[in-house]
Amino acid sequence: MRSWWILAALGAGCSLPSMALAQSISPVPVGPGTTTAPATETAPQEAPPTAGAAAGEDIVVTGIRASLSSSAQVKRDANQIVDSITAVDVGKFPDANIAESLQRITGVAIDRSGGEGQFITVRGLGPEFNTVLVNGRVMATDNAGREFSFDVLSSNMIQRTDVYKSPVPELQEGGIGATVNIVTARALSGRSGLHATAQIGGIYDTLREKASPDVAATVSYANPDKTFGILLAGSYTKRLNQIDTIAIDGWINGRPDIVSNIGGTPTLLTGSDPRYPVQGNVNVPQSLYYQRAQQSRERINVSGSIQYRPTDTLEMTIDGIYSKFDVSGTVRRLDNFMAAPYYLPAFDGNGTATELSMIGRDFIAQNPQFLADNAGRLTNNGVNAKVDHVFNLTNRLSDSYQIGGNVKWTPADNVELRFDASMTGANRASPNQYLVIGALLPYTYQFTLDGGNGLPAISYDNDIINDPDRMRLHYMGIDNNRSRDRGSEFHLDGKWDIDDSVLKTVSMGVSYTERKKINRSFNNSDSSCTYCGYQVPIPAGLLQDYEWGKLVGDGQQIPPSVFEFDAGAFLDYLNDPATLAIPTNGRTPEQQAAFARQVLALQGGPFGVREQLRGTVNVRERLTAAYVSMQFGGERWSGNAGVRVVRTDVLSSGFNTPVTGIANTPGDDTLQYTYGPATAVSVRNGYVNALPSANIKYNVAENLIARAAFSQTITRPTLTDLGVNNDFGGRISVPLSSGGNPNLLPFRSTNYDVSLEWYISRVSYLSIGGFYKDLSDFLELQTLPVDRFGRVFQDTRTRNGQTGTIKGIEVGGQYSLDALGGFASGFGVTGNYTYVASSAQRDQTLADYPCGYNGLSPHSANGSVFYEKYGVSARVSYNWRSDYLRNCRDSQSRPRNRSAYGQLDFSLSYDLTPNFQVYLQGVNVTNQYVNEWSAIEERFLLRQDTGARYNFGVRAKF
Repeated sequence: MRSWWILAALGAGCSLPSMALAQSISPVPVGPGTTTAPATETAPQEAPPTAGAAAGEDIVVTGIRASLSSSAQVKRDANQIVDSITAVDVGKFPDANIAESLQRITGVAIDRSGGEGQFITVRGLGPEFNTVLVNGRVMATDNAGREFSFDVLSSNMIQRTDVYKSPVPELQEGGIGATVNIVTARALSGRSGLHATAQIGGIYDTLREKASPDVAATVSYANPDKTFGILLAGSYTKRLNQIDTIAIDGWINGRPDIVSNIGGTPTLLTGSDPRYPVQGNVNVPQSLYYQRAQQSRERINVSGSIQYRPTDTLEMTIDGIYSKFDVSGTVRRLDNFMAAPYYLPAFDGNGTATELSMIGRDFIAQNPQFLADNAGRLTNNGVNAKVDHVFNLTNRLSDSYQIGGNVKWTPADNVELRFDASMTGANRASPNQYLVIGALLPYTYQFTLDGGNGLPAISYDNDIINDPDRMRLHYMGIDNNRSRDRGSEFHLDGKWDIDDSVLKTVSMGVSYTERKKINRSFNNSDSSCTYCGYQVPIPAGLLQDYEWGKLVGDGQQIPPSVFEFDAGAFLDYLNDPATLAIPTNGRTPEQQAAFARQVLALQGGPFGVREQLRGTVNVRERLTAAYVSMQFGGERWSGNAGVRVVRTDVLSSGFNTPVTGIANTPGDDTLQYTYGPATAVSVRNGYVNALPSANIKYNVAENLIARAAFSQTITRPTLTDLGVNNDFGGRISVPLSSGGNPNLLPFRSTNYDVSLEWYISRVSYLSIGGFYKDLSDFLELQTLPVDRFGRVFQDTRTRNGQTGTIKGIEVGGQYSLDALGGFASGFGVTGNYTYVASSAQRDQTLADYPCGYNGLSPHSANGSVFYEKYGVSARVSYNWRSDYLRNCRDSQSRPRNRSAYGQLDFSLSYDLTPNFQVYLQGVNVTNQYVNEWSAIEERFLLRQDTGARYNFGVRAKF
């Protein structure tokens, strides 16, 4: 099938040509294949005369001002509410990362991966609630769901990115927050002739203290008549970065077993014991760990287009984009896994553990009666003080592509027909090794929530926890999960222009889209605990010390080093029959030999990966849509109204794998499961949605525009949430289950928008807007008690739940000081502020704490000061967002919140000649940390340091 498309692509060729900005009654072109930038994006623009300009002198606007002017024109001329970011020049987007540019739009905030923008939130709604299109089409993603990763695309191939906050029927549905269209560069949108740009530079991350290459080039040709154009863009980026983290892996809520001194005697108390020190549930930390992740992020992007306009009535284009993005990492972690019973815990008024201790061997030796009295209720003979050294090799090996063709035919002056077809795909493989060694400790260590510098701490004996002779094998998890995403879409659109009528245009169209996502799970979960229990010694020479140096600032109470090892040599030792023959977990030599034969008989042995069918997610989605849209207009007003009707058909397939046994993990209190034969299952789901929308625009004065909009929108469940898969885990005290829900319905919203925009000049404007969203069938992770296998499991999966509202105000603007003349005329400012308020009505029996909407920050703002004159182009930007909920049900089924975060960035360039420029960009130059917390702020979850990043180099254009 792919080869047929490629041949068709080579033979057809199509996209839209450059078009002048529409009249005030015409919307910004939308829909598949509608990629053309307005003329103001690709040609120098006239600005109003400044104080220093002679009469009749032409003022040419370039660089930052050209980008801002073009974005303002797109916003002004649109009939729906839209904001845009435009390339400063061909191959020169304002930021090295697309998402980091989008955060400068009102209402847009971003999430970062490794310090680099990856996902966007619009008006408080996270990435799963925003539709991202590339050239008007869906592009497959290597993520588990629909959310688009902006880090897979280089910004050098992007000409414009539009954020549609109010929909029109021509736009594909699916974005309750917004629809984002990324527009790649086109040859016929620029000058005729042969032109090229190139960038050679590097990236330097301050934590890693290494530089790596960053190169890009764009070549375009358009014939003198602008009837044929071809463009090719490519880039290669390799970034070496580091992420330092101190974290607690969630807080466990309940009434766990504790040990108190009663009458001078250590006494085990259950949660139902009347002598328990507090009323109600308490919250204890799962673990405290120190971690350093070092990554290599390597990205290759290629995009191209061929445009052909054989007559004035026919336009054809073929365009494609390919991305290969590989992230390979080494993670070193020192982990303290804490489990009940907790010795001498202290709780504050909120039920938060401020201190507790883990019991070491010495305590058990000194209190033999304690062990005798509670032998049936304790693991590891009562010892729960342990330390883990984790060595984790991680990989995200992904590629994605999109190829499409578009034909526009104008059979009459007032009739336009457009056909668009495309296909897209993405693949991801994640070969990972998670190797854990450690020791049961002789001493009883203490956890303290306030260990200084706002961080928790543990009382360590560094000589013991870093003694290689004490280290023993424990958990060895190997996996290579794979994801495959495929899609195709076909659109037929028509437009009829009507003269001498309030009704200006009637547009109609139909479309068919099919998407299939398959996630497959390959791991050794049936043998990952071959050595669990901290019993098998490790030969000298396999372990090496890794010195932390500085980890998340100075003055932390952390051990100076952690063990690392050669993963290949380590696995050779694990697979050695002599190692497997060492008796563990109370087995006799004969029983151990039988166990060794059992695990060696597994496919690939105990540390080979095998497909776990229970984890398979196979979801096919088919969308059939039709729309009608009418464009109206008068002397000072314009508007549109219409409806889009779409039918969704979903087939979810996978396997049912029954649980046949549950056992305790040697060495801790987690659970291990065994499974029976898998049987194939499938579930169908379908629904129809009618989505009306209307936009109106009124020219209050020559430069003052008022807008209002109404719409109904949907966001479908993310594809992996629709699976039939089930997974099991948890602890002896809290068994856990999770999985998909194939019967989910779309999240629905009724939206109202108003705005007022004052255009001061071609570059400068001020705007204020308000929005209100009435939400229903909200998709959220819910945790419910479910009876399974004679136990009560906490079952977490996405369900249709709450209703509620989101409302807010957006204020934004940009101003260029051209009128000042001289040196000062090079200055300008941009900025915006968004306030969002929300309410949610949910079943309060599902949680003992309130949860809002994931990703919603009540306040967000950003501002920039720029200077552009005498060959210098400089910008300093500050981006800030207030606290927000990352996930209502995260680690240990408790919430994860992120603290307010602000980041300072800058860019600086200088034109050596009209054709050569040197540049320097800085991201997070003040090195701000990320902080996260659980249900309340005192329950620390994470502090993370990604360092500052600098891009530097030289650009040339010919």
